[in-house]
Amino acid sequence: MRPAGVRRNLLGLAIAACGVLAVASFWLRPPRAVPTGDERDYVQAAAHLARSGVFSCAPLNIAPPPRDAYREPGYSFLLAAVWRLGQVPLPVNAPDAWPDLPGAAARGIGALGALLLGVTAAGAGIAARLAGASGPASLAAVVFVVASPAMRQAALLPGSEGLAAALVTLAGCGLALAVTRGGGGAIALAGLATGLCPLARGAGIALVPAGVLVLLMVPGSVSLRRRARRAAVFACLALTPLAVWMTRNFRATGHFVLADRGGAVLWTRAELDRQIANEGFLPALLAWTPLESARRAGERLWPEASYSRYRWQGEGNFFTRAMRSWNAERLSSADPLAVDLALGRKALSQFLDRPGDHALATLAVAWRGLFAERSPELVAPFDLTFALGLLLAGAVVWVFSASIRSRRVVALALLAGPLALFLVHAAATEFLPRFGVPGLPLIGAALVATISQARAQRERRMWKDRDSNLPEDRTCARSNEP
Repeated sequence: MRPAGVRRNLLGLAIAACGVLAVASFWLRPPRAVPTGDERDYVQAAAHLARSGVFSCAPLNIAPPPRDAYREPGYSFLLAAVWRLGQVPLPVNAPDAWPDLPGAAARGIGALGALLLGVTAAGAGIAARLAGASGPASLAAVVFVVASPAMRQAALLPGSEGLAAALVTLAGCGLALAVTRGGGGAIALAGLATGLCPLARGAGIALVPAGVLVLLMVPGSVSLRRRARRAAVFACLALTPLAVWMTRNFRATGHFVLADRGGAVLWTRAELDRQIANEGFLPALLAWTPLESARRAGERLWPEASYSRYRWQGEGNFFTRAMRSWNAERLSSADPLAVDLALGRKALSQFLDRPGDHALATLAVAWRGLFAERSPELVAPFDLTFALGLLLAGAVVWVFSASIRSRRVVALALLAGPLALFLVHAAATEFLPRFGVPGLPLIGAALVATISQARAQRERRMWKDRDSNLPEDRTCARSNEP
């Protein structure tokens, strides 16, 4: 039997090796790229940062570019660093189609994606171990991330989901350490990782109140005063990066905002609320169910429904209508960011004026957000997205209820972030399935940890029942075994 310290070191090396394998597998056999439409903004911002140190999503032929706050900065800063360190020739034009960048620039994107995937995989393994998973179960959490088609796709393209997944996973590890050990280092890790999440994706700000709630509630053996102090330190650390970036944006644009698209997100959701109220709830569910038979049934029963009509000509759907009106109002104003903020406030007032419509739309987009995981390419032409989404949703419900019954606070801490992100997207966005990708690693870690603990508990119960059925002399002899 190896000493516990040696076993921990071996497990750490195995998790690190799996992270390296994640990088190698992604690098040697990348998946097929499926563009999201946001790649140009991140590439332009990264190129401007690498060339002139200015954060701007302006076209690359504009020099010097005007400072803006059009996107969250996290991914573009990392990509600019990779390009500068690798002395990569910077692109002079952002691609209309993806991937069309020159070879060296594209390889830099692939290297960054592989690195983020490896960090996320290793973080998921550590999170599972902190939640009580056995060594093999912790490695299963790593494999879950490495093999996830959604995670690999997020790491392939220049965008925010891969970085957000890594930061959310690190924040979950920090929270798990904080509720089990409570050290200053754990609080610092949780706070700083959480604070960086909104700089990757704005919805990450929901992790701040979620982390505060976790630290206030658990562990119960710690005094309330001490828990409140930990939560206050966590909140200060988590809000510091956000405050720094918003201050930069205030100086650059005159508005204390995270990004110049918050109003667009809310305005799109308000348009979606109106469309669901007019066209119906069931057509939306069928349009967003990843089954071809469901989509065909929706088109046959409700041919007038336009949820899937992403067309810029004609009526289009909720998204194209919202973007047309958003762009038109911005072009007619000398302060486009003020227009974005005004539309965001108008959208919020509509949510409050018609709470029933908003609640109905929340149920519909929550259903849409269940299907973040993609179907593996190996099973094509079969599409397992629907089955995988339902399995993951059922797993979250089971882990949450089992953790409540057994008072497994670490598993609840791991689920806090993904659940907070899910609720925010369901309440305030159109909830594209890829928005749910950053929460997948911690869901996988909590799941394998709960399965591992349930199995260990069942084995202990079996040994106890077996011992209770042994004769008294054999039971005594067994209790004296080394």
